[in-house]
Amino acid sequence: MKIDFTAHNIRLDNGKLTNPPKPFDANTMDTDPLFLSSNRLLNLVYPGDKSHLRLADLGCLEGGYSVEFARMGFSVLGVEVRESNIACCRYVKDNTNLPNLNFVKDDALNIANHGIFDVMFCSGLLYHLDRPNRFLETLSSITSKVLILNTHFSTDNVSRQFNLSDLQENEGIQGRWFSEFPNEKDFANRESHKWSSWENKSSFWIKREYLLQAIKDAGFNVVMEQFDNLSPTIVDSMTKADGYYNKFDRSTFVGIKSS
Repeated sequence: MKIDFTAHNIRLDNGKLTNPPKPFDANTMDTDPLFLSSNRLLNLVYPGDKSHLRLADLGCLEGGYSVEFARMGFSVLGVEVRESNIACCRYVKDNTNLPNLNFVKDDALNIANHGIFDVMFCSGLLYHLDRPNRFLETLSSITSKVLILNTHFSTDNVSRQFNLSDLQENEGIQGRWFSEFPNEKDFANRESHKWSSWENKSSFWIKREYLLQAIKDAGFNVVMEQFDNLSPTIVDSMTKADGYYNKFDRSTFVGIKSS
């Protein structure tokens, strides 16, 4: 299969980049704001040697975050369901000297089959699920300490960016539905739709406050929203019309089990 990186710009051991930067996006994965904020958080929770700690990267796409967490010292398992993406992950594995980095082709919904993890990293996945609350409960059952969750959420206001439903209730939680595929043909060809769900045709975006509550109810007794990945400034991102947070209703949520 042709190796085609469309998102993750990873610096390989030989210095080459997997997805050379465009003028509008010069970040390599080691300077990605989400990785850097996660790095800061995890170094606070786990200072020092991390070789005894397991981290899962769910829906890892092309393996970029997995690589950087492995370079931090974690024992990393990247989970990705699409064959084109896992081919990129295998290429990355072959071109980085990281024996603590592994990938598996599997649906992230099956993560419980892969053991217990100290850290669960879940970016760009939760808002592609139709039973997100059940998934959070599954993650809690196999995560001993830290959940890092980067996801879209819904609000009281109708989204200017996405075609979401009216506010509804799903799994006892408020949110809005999002249609993942316009027709059956696209769903049947979902391997090629890298930015869509896998098993479900519509997904449920939990309201922000309900998402915070759901993380707590799942078993993480420390719950917070992490803002330091917003750039260039937190204020602009949250208040300006074209600010990332304000425009896309997307943020990083953290759950920690303190005992």
